[in-house]
Amino acid sequence: MKELPKINQLRDFQAIIHYGNVRAAAQALFKTQPAMTKSIQELERILGVTLLARGPQGMVLTEMGRVFEPRVNTLLNDLERAVDELHQLSEQSQGNVTFGCSHLPAFSVLPSLINAFQEKNPSANITIVEGQLCELIAPIRLGRLDFYIGIESPEISMNEFTVESCFNTEFCIIAKKGHQLSNCRSLSELKGAKWFFPSTRSGYFKGLEDFIFPNGKEDKNIVIYGDSLVIGEQLTLNEDYLFIAPKATLEISSIKDLITRVPIKEKLPDALYILLYRQQQGLTPLARQLIDKVKQACFCLLTDKNQ
Repeated sequence: MKELPKINQLRDFQAIIHYGNVRAAAQALFKTQPAMTKSIQELERILGVTLLARGPQGMVLTEMGRVFEPRVNTLLNDLERAVDELHQLSEQSQGNVTFGCSHLPAFSVLPSLINAFQEKNPSANITIVEGQLCELIAPIRLGRLDFYIGIESPEISMNEFTVESCFNTEFCIIAKKGHQLSNCRSLSELKGAKWFFPSTRSGYFKGLEDFIFPNGKEDKNIVIYGDSLVIGEQLTLNEDYLFIAPKATLEISSIKDLITRVPIKEKLPDALYILLYRQQQGLTPLARQLIDKVKQACFCLLTDKNQ
């Protein structure tokens, strides 16, 4: 039978990549440097290749190391999830759930939802990662995220995922109340406006930018790109920027009295919200509980339905 690496050797390899050198990795794992070095040498002996080499700034991956690293990450993540799932099955309220979501749910419904979920499951550890799908697809593929809910990106291959189409939601142009362009009825009247766009230049948001600037941006167009609703809010309220967001943004309690929809006649394309997770990974019991609540909360927020 072929000799296989030990879990500790894989963790040592992962730690050196993360910390950049043997000394820091050894300290993080409470090992001595000689023990860490011996572990990596034994791993390389088993594999028959060199994984790490010394560089000017510390340890760097060799070509073989770059091939091996994502496999190690996936294997260790899956093993941790398997152990966690068994713990969850034996202790219903315990376990870890890490999921990704787009910005509006993270900014609006999720804080209170997670708080309520945590009260019912006090031993659960919940981690939320905010971002668009194109930003989070890598950690989803590596198994670092249990699931993702947000706007689809058609250019991303979904063959390895279970994907559920959840709902469509309407987008609109938003300005602060009293903005000189807040009553404009057409996109043509918004020439010269200052815009805040998501930094994502793909999928739905790339289409939105093309919709606003069908002939491309002109020199007088000021556009700032970013992925923070907080920054978007400040630019809108304090610097007279316009931004594009789901219509449900108008109902966020902290800002709804300060912003308004620009009533242009052109209808912006709707966005499809999806839920996805790796087919091979499945969902832990705790993740299944949470996912139902997240879907329902997002549906109510984005489709104007009351819970």
